[in-house]
Amino acid sequence: MSKVKYCFLLLFFFTVSGPLISQVELVPLSNPVYEYLDRMFTNRIIENYSSSMSPVSRRETAGFLSEINSRRNKLSKTDKELLDYYLTEFEYDIYGSSKKSSNFFSKKGVGELFSNKKQKYLYSTADSNVSFFWDAIAGLIYIGLDGDSSGKPHVLLGQLGTRLRGTLFSSVGYYLRLSNGVRLGGTTEDAAKTAFVDPVLQSTRKYISEGSKTFDNYEGYLRYAPAKDWLGLTVGRDALSFGTGYIDKIFLSNRNSAPFDFLKLDLHYKKIRYSFFHSSIVGNDSNGTQLESKYLVFHRLELGPFFNNSFKLGFNEMVIYSNIPLNFAFINPISFLTSADLNTELPGKNSNNTLLGIDMQLFPVKNLSIQGSLLIDDINFETLGSDTTTGNDNKFGFQGGLNWQNAFTLPNLNLAYEYTRLDPFVYSHREINNSYSNWGLPIGHALNPNSDEHAFKLAFNYGSRLYISLTYKMQRTGENYTDSLGNFINVGSNILYGKGDFVRKNEFLSGERINRNIIIAELTWQPIRQYYISVRFQRRNYDYIDKNITSGENIYWGSLRIDY
Repeated sequence: MSKVKYCFLLLFFFTVSGPLISQVELVPLSNPVYEYLDRMFTNRIIENYSSSMSPVSRRETAGFLSEINSRRNKLSKTDKELLDYYLTEFEYDIYGSSKKSSNFFSKKGVGELFSNKKQKYLYSTADSNVSFFWDAIAGLIYIGLDGDSSGKPHVLLGQLGTRLRGTLFSSVGYYLRLSNGVRLGGTTEDAAKTAFVDPVLQSTRKYISEGSKTFDNYEGYLRYAPAKDWLGLTVGRDALSFGTGYIDKIFLSNRNSAPFDFLKLDLHYKKIRYSFFHSSIVGNDSNGTQLESKYLVFHRLELGPFFNNSFKLGFNEMVIYSNIPLNFAFINPISFLTSADLNTELPGKNSNNTLLGIDMQLFPVKNLSIQGSLLIDDINFETLGSDTTTGNDNKFGFQGGLNWQNAFTLPNLNLAYEYTRLDPFVYSHREINNSYSNWGLPIGHALNPNSDEHAFKLAFNYGSRLYISLTYKMQRTGENYTDSLGNFINVGSNILYGKGDFVRKNEFLSGERINRNIIIAELTWQPIRQYYISVRFQRRNYDYIDKNITSGENIYWGSLRIDY
């Protein structure tokens, strides 16, 4: 059955009328409402919000927006405008009404195409049992490079898509987003050179390896959650994000890799949140052949916020395994993954990749949050502190940062700073099959192993429909190299090459030093509600210290998008 026929079949099935409250489907991580809720929690406007376990349901988001609305007298002018914007977008979820929405397939629909006061749909309807929302997505995307080594590749992409979502019987949510794209400008070589700008493009086989002008992608899932949201069961494909990072996350980041398929369990009771998922991801072996199977399993337990919403604590454990049948030891949501791994591997094997993590977040005063995260890739207490190769058993990642809302007493100005350090061979594995990656891209932080980064970000909302941000990153990496005799020396800087981690003592930033300075400027403007103009400029400078060589490149990205 074609995608178009499938969409119209769903539309026919859900064509009923009347109001419904309690939407179970999830809010996509691309929605800026997450930044708004995080600011409201840091500003002590709402309670019990967690920005480190996302996405959350529309029902939970609606509850937070209602809480903010009850305290709107404490908001700045811009935050009031943003609140009114989201009260319209989430009107159905909060009030069960559709007074501030418009359907294209209605008598007034065409005349309200450019309305700034209504949330627009192709079609929406609901009764006491079923809700249905149907949107259209269309856009043009330009990506261009101008660099010392890359030349001037550029592509122009066109995309058309649709999105279907809703809730059945107040407890089962469904979501499906379909998108088809075509390369309107640029060559196949240009497409390959520019794909790294967008993880979804870099994870689309037809786009990167088959050289096709057309490509497609989707997300979709079914989700069950009872009325009090203490339980969530989700099966499908979506983007996930776990961890306390403000600019990038060290445990699970949606910024660097494409959405993947998973089975997920969420439990939530008062100050305790727990998530488990078992997912299917994509990897290649050392010959470049795609693996028959690769899996990521993740547990996260979060406690808090305690002490008047001023402290949260999180525990994480992850395992990657591949090229074996689905392992039921890892499907058990109540287990310790490291022990499950040790008790299920074949004798003498050490093929799975297990990682642990702990993070905490402090909110010492209004408008300020501080976070710290520790990633444990490998640990051996007997060799901790050893200055010989036996100490290579211990590999860590560290991250710490602060997030200052209303920075310098300027309303709606957000300043974030974050320091991240990854030891040699962190995320990698002796078997490339089990590197902490999906489609060759990092599942966690974008930084290379054997690197560190100082990152600063300024972000500002001007009214409800203009967002500006400026990010500066200063990175250092010790890269793998080939010596004067032609021998390849692996100092642990490649997530996809973890062999040789005991050949020599691992030393942070050993190898060929490269320093990077990266500046990213972004702007998103809605001249009309749900019509978006976005531009992004990135300048990357490279300083090869040992070779005394410098280079740089500019990256241009822009889009015109309608989400209707």
